[in-house]
Amino acid sequence: MTERAKSSPVALLLPLLAVAGLYALVTLGIESPLWRSLVRGEPVGLETSLSGDERERADLLDAAFERMNYRLDRVAAGHLVPAVFLPALPGDLDELAQTRDKKQVFLRLILPLILVVNQDIAQDRQRLEAMAKGHTPRDTDWLAQLAERYQSTSADPGALLRRVDIVPPSLALAQAAEESGWGTSRFVREGNNLFGQISSGDGLMPEQDRLGPNMASFESLHAAVKAYVQNLNSHAAYEPLRRVRAQLRARGAAPDGNSLAGALTAYSERGQAYVDGLRALIRHNDLLRYDRAKLAQAATSS
Repeated sequence: MTERAKSSPVALLLPLLAVAGLYALVTLGIESPLWRSLVRGEPVGLETSLSGDERERADLLDAAFERMNYRLDRVAAGHLVPAVFLPALPGDLDELAQTRDKKQVFLRLILPLILVVNQDIAQDRQRLEAMAKGHTPRDTDWLAQLAERYQSTSADPGALLRRVDIVPPSLALAQAAEESGWGTSRFVREGNNLFGQISSGDGLMPEQDRLGPNMASFESLHAAVKAYVQNLNSHAAYEPLRRVRAQLRARGAAPDGNSLAGALTAYSERGQAYVDGLRALIRHNDLLRYDRAKLAQAATSS
């Protein structure tokens, strides 16, 4: 009779370490970098170096961006965008005396979040482009999962490439500014709702229209940006946008916010007036210059 193998000390310690790790995460709280990264699957970057006051006060955040040498004119000139991923906007953003300062803080805060979401999509798109030239049965499961995520009736790589694509920063910035009042609306302050997205269940109730739909609430700004891009890439209402984007790709042109905005009449009840407003916002704030912006470093995300 063989003697039963004894458990190694390491094997005995693993469950204890797992419990201790979970307890540490709970103790640190949902806004800790470890919790955000491991539990919520969010990117973590230079925001961890900011003090609590710098994250919560717009004037101090503005000064912190300057200290990082993070300025929009430098981004437009080709400098990389620092990987700063704040979970929420400063609550006093509207209290900045100068409108220009408010806009500058808002754009610098949202731009890295758009870039990191686009970065994840670009990785999937690159893999899809390779599969479009030929793929093996081993790729079937991944393609099926991708088709389900993007609500595509086809798991063919060629068909999926129409949906798995980035949203130009100029368009995302313009819609975030329009829908959130440059980060001052109640919905973005209370629910991180940057893009005026409607809730499919419980959410934030509009104060002026009790009979209107509830607005979605998100755990973080990153979650809001991710949901917005997913919406444009999957919902049937935005097939015109995906068609225009694919046509630009076919011509060898990069999608830009001004071109894609024209396909968003379904995004708002205002229809063409909404499109005209977005294009004016892009033009007046020179947002097209951020469409080629790149993050300074890779970030960990879902």
